[in-house]
Amino acid sequence: MKKEIFYATSNPGKFDEVNRFLKSHVSSSINLKQFDGDLFEHQTTDAKAIAISKAKQAFEILKKPVLVDDAGIYFKCFNNFPGTMTKFILRGIGFEGVFSLLGKNMEAYFLLYMVYIDENNLEVFEGRCDGKIVKPSNFDAPKGLPWDAIFVPDGSDKTYSQIRGSEDEKEFAYRLMALKKFIKWLQSQS
Repeated sequence: MKKEIFYATSNPGKFDEVNRFLKSHVSSSINLKQFDGDLFEHQTTDAKAIAISKAKQAFEILKKPVLVDDAGIYFKCFNNFPGTMTKFILRGIGFEGVFSLLGKNMEAYFLLYMVYIDENNLEVFEGRCDGKIVKPSNFDAPKGLPWDAIFVPDGSDKTYSQIRGSEDEKEFAYRLMALKKFIKWLQSQS
């Protein structure tokens, strides 16, 4: 019997990425459904706290197992910025503003906290990928994942957009890193 888990996100790109990965790794045991509910996001620089808060809110609404994540990009030349404010920075200054802000120091990393919650558990899994920001010749990011077009992971010469769906994605994708930890934990529970 498949375990039903709700992935709380309004971002179809994130849901597709997680669903695709789970189907390829544990397809027979998890039925992932999207929960597109309106969850309050506290304004804090603590991404882990945001993810935990959203997981608790979604579980309170659904009363079913929930998976939630919160991620941000962090520029190494700015102390933990923009992090939890990533989407606001992009909306406010756009990519050209980001390039101008960074100047020559384009080092960055993605950090993600994934939280699983059910009636008995609250578990947190982390994924991180270091890399750099690049100015692409075109912005070919998947819907809802704009940073993928300008982020190149360390050890690769391609942007996240270019490695999406390839074998390289499994090595570099921070969300998949956290998902692997979640799957390992989930399998240890049965």
